[in-house]
Amino acid sequence: MSRPTALLAYQDADLEKQQIDASVRTTANRQKLNKLAKYIKQQQATIVKLNDDMDAFSANLARMKTQYEAVLKRLDLETSEFETLKGDEECTSEEMTEFRQDIEKLNRESQNLEKEIKQLFQNLDSAVSEYQKTRQHGVKAKKEYDSLRVVCQQEKDDAAMDMLAIDKKMEELEKKVSPSLMTRYKRVRQHHGMPVVEVRDGKCSGCNMSLPSLAIRRLVGEDMILECENCGRLLYADQN
Repeated sequence: MSRPTALLAYQDADLEKQQIDASVRTTANRQKLNKLAKYIKQQQATIVKLNDDMDAFSANLARMKTQYEAVLKRLDLETSEFETLKGDEECTSEEMTEFRQDIEKLNRESQNLEKEIKQLFQNLDSAVSEYQKTRQHGVKAKKEYDSLRVVCQQEKDDAAMDMLAIDKKMEELEKKVSPSLMTRYKRVRQHHGMPVVEVRDGKCSGCNMSLPSLAIRRLVGEDMILECENCGRLLYADQN
């Protein structure tokens, strides 16, 4: 068996193994499983963000409530003092006006704080609702994912016997290829799914690059394999 023939037989088995592996990875169940995994990851990210939002809303609410209580306390004091001054004959109109302005300012401040607190409560309620809904969807998706993963594992197990047979075949075929050539094959295999290609019309059929005439003449010789200077694939010429 010539070097190209032995290497091509090994590559055929390698390609068959790739096809079996690809078929397992691209079943409808596997594709659905991958989509579910992506969806669950997105849901988890959403839950983390909602948790952060709820923490921020709660912290702002606590700060606003403290600020609101302080404003109400000041408002009570100002109002009380204003009522006292109303009965004081020595109190001037300018002082009364200043007190009224302070009280009006505090009223506006308390009203603004009430609006902000109300909005924060609404934001918090919305975040809690979205959190609960997201968790429910996530739990449902996780159950479906776990169930589907069992199905995908069964598909993989069903293909395992075929893969084992191919592995044994490749092991026997590898013995017919020189170690140095097999090393070159495996190196090229890291970059190209089909490392060994035929020279056609003076070109590498892998990258379509024209080959030097000297390289073509060398390939015409029996048992010869060269590397494409452009893509690195292993080249052979059909001797028929």
